[in-house]
Amino acid sequence: MENETLPGKKTKERKDRPKKRKFHGNKYTTPTKIAKTPEKNVSRTTGVETSSSKKLQKSQACVDTSRQEIEGFRFVDISTLINFVVSTPCKNCLSQTSRGRSSVCTPSYSVEETLKGVNTVLIISCNICNAVVKLDFSPNQNINMRFQFSMYSVGVDIEKSNRFLACMDMPKFVSPNCSASYRNRIHAAVSEVSSASMSSAAEELKDETGEATVSCDGTWQRRGFSSKNGVATVISVPKDKCQAVKVVDVEVLSNYCDTCAKAKCKKTEEQYRAFSHDNCQKNHTGSAGSMEPEGMVRIFARSEDKHGLQYTNYLGDGDSKSYRQVCEADVYNGKEINKLECCGHVQKRMGKRLMDKVAQCKGQKFQENGKAYTGIGGAGRLTSKAIKPIQGHYGGAIRKNCHSVEAMRKSIWSIFHHRGGRHDLCGDWCKKDNKNVLPQFVLDEIEPIFQDLSSDALVSKCTHGGTQNTNESFHNLIWNRCPKNIFVGRQRLEIAVLDAAVVFNDGELGRCDIFKKLNLSCGKHMVSGLQKLDSKRIKKSAARSNADKKVQRQRQQHTQNNTTDETYEAGAF
Repeated sequence: MENETLPGKKTKERKDRPKKRKFHGNKYTTPTKIAKTPEKNVSRTTGVETSSSKKLQKSQACVDTSRQEIEGFRFVDISTLINFVVSTPCKNCLSQTSRGRSSVCTPSYSVEETLKGVNTVLIISCNICNAVVKLDFSPNQNINMRFQFSMYSVGVDIEKSNRFLACMDMPKFVSPNCSASYRNRIHAAVSEVSSASMSSAAEELKDETGEATVSCDGTWQRRGFSSKNGVATVISVPKDKCQAVKVVDVEVLSNYCDTCAKAKCKKTEEQYRAFSHDNCQKNHTGSAGSMEPEGMVRIFARSEDKHGLQYTNYLGDGDSKSYRQVCEADVYNGKEINKLECCGHVQKRMGKRLMDKVAQCKGQKFQENGKAYTGIGGAGRLTSKAIKPIQGHYGGAIRKNCHSVEAMRKSIWSIFHHRGGRHDLCGDWCKKDNKNVLPQFVLDEIEPIFQDLSSDALVSKCTHGGTQNTNESFHNLIWNRCPKNIFVGRQRLEIAVLDAAVVFNDGELGRCDIFKKLNLSCGKHMVSGLQKLDSKRIKKSAARSNADKKVQRQRQQHTQNNTTDETYEAGAF
């Protein structure tokens, strides 16, 4: 039966069929390619352009990676590697066999290992021909430098690093002296890269007048006034919303030096007076509370030489100690420095003043409608639950009316009259009912607070509508790299601060410049991982900036504040 086909079915000859596609590989056969640009523009997809997207998308556009198919570092079981090596015939023996000088024999090797921190050097000797091969897994001990900087970037000290290595059944890290030399090199590289990053941020802030508005704040390694380390930070406040917020300058202060402290314990008083060393970590004399003012004076004094800028507008919190000392230092030869208030701190003043007034009036007697009251706090009067909405409405009145001092004052007083049952000044948010109306004697007591917090002297300093949230965000990056529960010296803290400044300004990919300064390669795995972290940061920033998400977070927070936890009661068990 030649060429027999089923009825109703057609057959295709090979020449009638489409040409078979050639196989060009797939994701399992081709090397991974690292894109030089982000996978997608998150700001375009979400409709929100955040400060993070402005900063990071620019830095992601210029990343160079190596073209090797297999690269980077791996965790390897050394016994498996040695078993594989010793089962391979010696190259020298095979060469002699091919020339007829000897017969093929079973490979026989002796292996010696030399440890240099986390780097391993294997010396493999053939017992037959005495050939020696040296296998260095990380020439120049680059892996040790990379390991130490990586531990710094995640806030882990050397002691915890050795614990990690012990649990991983890996050799311990290098000696303290060798680690100190690595720390010096890392500090020099981070200082150089961060200085360039902050200079670039200052150039973006500079205009034809050479004047700028900056947000100034301080942070300490420990709470209270017992901290030995403190940091003063200055962050840009751009005039144009198209510009990103970046770190312009930092100053790390410490009133402690470990070397000097040990010398004081071991030496006599005369010997200690004569004792001196070049690398003293102490650069501040005084209390922890004086670190922020001193740091701000140093930053303002060098602004013209370092960046060619004059910080003529000082955005700070209500504590004017730093601002006052900067003005007294007269760093700009008589030019006035204006004080701007943080809207977030001003908003908190309302809640603090009302709570203080409740405590002040505790025990006082009041009369209204023939009924006696004790104090202005309690049910139907001022409670913490009633104060929080007043504080929130006060903050909203400031932020929504930044264009006009008069509109701001009018909106603030509408809150007061709303609580008194007058709704002629209320906006669309008011339901025009008399719910939660405060008694007249309570209104009389809190009226001076509204007068103080709606004065021209105060609200005129809030017309910028800005806060110090960016400073707090930057401080969070610092203490993620240098946890507050572990004391460190000034050099180690400076590495954390400067590395945080690079990441805050240029994203995680900004670290590539630091690795290049340390003569460390930036492989595809490193670049890909850092790009993913930057993309995640942009997405989170866009989600937080979304108006609907903000309302949702406020409602969740309000629900949590109103929910009482009854799982524990004093004396109930």
